[in-house]
Amino acid sequence: MILIIFLLVLTIYLITKKWVNKKSDSLRCLVGKTAIVTGGNSGIGYGTVLLLASRGCKVVIADCVNGEKSRDEIIKKTQNPNISYRYLDLSSLKSVRNFCEDIRKSEKKIDILVNNAGVAASTKTITEDGLNYVMQVNFFGAFLFTHLLLELLKNADAARVIFVSSLTAHVHNLTLENLNLTGVTQTDAHTKEFYANSKLCNIIAAQEFGKRLGKYGIISNSLDPLLVKTEAYSKTFRILRDKLWRISSMIILPLFGMNEVEGAETYLHLAASETLDNKSGGHYAACSAMYKPRILKDEHFCEEIWRKTEELVKLKPEDRL
Repeated sequence: MILIIFLLVLTIYLITKKWVNKKSDSLRCLVGKTAIVTGGNSGIGYGTVLLLASRGCKVVIADCVNGEKSRDEIIKKTQNPNISYRYLDLSSLKSVRNFCEDIRKSEKKIDILVNNAGVAASTKTITEDGLNYVMQVNFFGAFLFTHLLLELLKNADAARVIFVSSLTAHVHNLTLENLNLTGVTQTDAHTKEFYANSKLCNIIAAQEFGKRLGKYGIISNSLDPLLVKTEAYSKTFRILRDKLWRISSMIILPLFGMNEVEGAETYLHLAASETLDNKSGGHYAACSAMYKPRILKDEHFCEEIWRKTEELVKLKPEDRL
């Protein structure tokens, strides 16, 4: 009996690992392409920069943590000198606008925009802009960021925009009223809700940008990186007291988790795969199409979230789509 259970667990483990660790089918060269990866200093963002740089892509690491060391490491590993670092703090709308103004002066086009940066949990609750901290870092900042870089995306030949979500998007409780929930006592339940809601919003963003940017030849999709062994898990472990999260971090992640480069394969797939040349508004995991939460079929709800977010990030009339 013990042997049967062992073989069953081993079979599930091997099948899961094979699916999770699926690599992109793309062999496309990215020489001449320019990419921006938010949160590219560490974790999956670092792995994404590494994969893009290895294909010859010019990459800008956009991060609030000094990325010069990561930049130098990636240049050394890939022998691609076209890697740079620029400061970006998504928890500040002013920082987002300053970054975009600066990048518009230095770059002629953006071929790949990876909205990767995010936090799973934080002791901070409200940003300097009066917005929910987790929602702003994970969604509001990326929403504004993408709008302000549209002209550079339009200048590219079939640019691609990527938003990062999570399996938790399927357990959201998002409403128009709690889109920017502030003034509440920080609890484990609230922290998990903010995270799940922000990740649902990123799928909405990818879908709605896909609808609006198709006429410019710009492709927009979202992805779930699945289980990846990053510092984000240990940081969240120190903040959350939830037992299920701790079990996941201590048992499931070590068994099934990928390293940062393996986790970045789906990012590369969405950034370069020929099979996605004309596919926009989709959601992916393990380099394969995935089901979206059912709420995304509600066009009115998605439109309401879009319009409310425009207001929250103080989008100017000339920046709107």
